[in-house]
Amino acid sequence: MYQTSVIIALGSNVGNYLINFKNTFNEISKFSIIKSIGNIYVSKPYGYKKQNNFYNTAIEILTFCQPIELLNRLEIIENKLIKNKKILNGPRKIDIDIIFYGNKIIKNNKINIPHPRASERDFVLKPINDFKPFYRHPTTKLTVKETLNKLNSNYIIKSLDRRYLIKKFF
Repeated sequence: MYQTSVIIALGSNVGNYLINFKNTFNEISKFSIIKSIGNIYVSKPYGYKKQNNFYNTAIEILTFCQPIELLNRLEIIENKLIKNKKILNGPRKIDIDIIFYGNKIIKNNKINIPHPRASERDFVLKPINDFKPFYRHPTTKLTVKETLNKLNSNYIIKSLDRRYLIKKFF
């Protein structure tokens, strides 16, 4: 059995985002290898507006976990780190979403891969573009870079270099 390349998006706007990301990376590293990490992007809130700006990044992991098992493990991490989501698209300490699981397309009542709204969000695509610009979306067949170039929405306010995050935690 081979490890699968999975792209995961992370967001935080409650507490210290660096600590929230570090704790998330430490937990994910217990069952997967973190292969790549994108820059951190500060973005305006999506949906619910009365909240702080978000810090967003993305990682590529290599894992033996199957999609549902991975989703369950990520939900356990969110609970352990106290995600604290009370409002749809509202403030949270950590948000962890599977964006792509290899080239698989999975849609059922528990999981939806690729993430159905990732292609509409620059704060999801930009950090992925930092390490995998030519990854081809399994349903649209566009690369991350092409999708980002066609995107009309702009939530990103500024970017922070990932070297700071890597140097601090890896």
